Amino acid sequence: MSTATNLDVTVLICTRNRASQLNNVLASAAQMRIPDGLRWELVIVDNGSSDNTAEVALGFTDRLPVRVVREDAAGLSNARNRGVAEARGRYICWTDDDVLIDSGWLAAYAAAFERHPEAAVFGGRINPVLETPTPAWFARLADCWPLSTLLARRDFDRIVPLDFERGVAPWGANFAVRAAEQRRVRYEPALGVSPHHRRVGEEAEVIYRILRSGTGGWWTPDAVVNHIIPVKRQTLRYVYDYFGASGETVAYMERTWPGDHHQSANLRDLARVRGGRARLNAKAMLNGALFSACWIVGARRRALQFLTHAGFYAGAARLPAPT
Repeated sequence: MSTATNLDVTVLICTRNRASQLNNVLASAAQMRIPDGLRWELVIVDNGSSDNTAEVALGFTDRLPVRVVREDAAGLSNARNRGVAEARGRYICWTDDDVLIDSGWLAAYAAAFERHPEAAVFGGRINPVLETPTPAWFARLADCWPLSTLLARRDFDRIVPLDFERGVAPWGANFAVRAAEQRRVRYEPALGVSPHHRRVGEEAEVIYRILRSGTGGWWTPDAVVNHIIPVKRQTLRYVYDYFGASGETVAYMERTWPGDHHQSANLRDLARVRGGRARLNAKAMLNGALFSACWIVGARRRALQFLTHAGFYAGAARLPAPT
């Protein structure tokens, strides 16, 4: 394990049992335009895979400066923290194992680091790409909330300062952090995807804390990834489960850090998760009934809004209320 900073950039991808998807993202990375003189590495953090993840990654060593490290403590935050410990770059560029990287992605971030040496956080575009067959209702509403959130669409088109209050903030599939700040603010193992809980927001929490410390950040519109959305995520069940994870996340924050309002738990959401489990379950059932009624009469967009509320309250109810 090394914490030496002797490269310009470390690209980090955390993965677990997704060898086929990893092959696709690495193939796209091999097509990137690398700026002259840029010293970089690509670190794959294998989070306890039982498939041929390591073999796939090492198969790209003739095209990419790949290293593979293994972190057997399951959970995305544990994998991210291991990647931070291994990174040798002055900046860390994060992306996911289910994207295709645009050829200008790394060059755009490298230019942003040079343009804004005072900043510690950067974010770029995420374009959802729906695998087919896509349900008609999903395709029609994909650009609208709540599906736009579920699809992680981020598409600001100008270089602007990051600002959580205005909603200008990156998401996990496409962001970059200066390594010095990243090492001071690690990822919370109780947040993020894990076999042990159903929560999200580990990367947003880190970004929020870094920005709150007074260090600035910038949106980098030319840093683009295409987020591949499989058919299994284009279902009503997935919408419900996704927002259930959001509800559990907000409830965890409210119970663990009361009064310390984090970005992914705004004041409105914090108020929604307060109260006993019976109250939250009752709200989940009410919103579930309203979803069914709207869906039956064809009010699809309104139905989805009720479905997200049902999932959110049900997710919050999974955690016991504070005593």
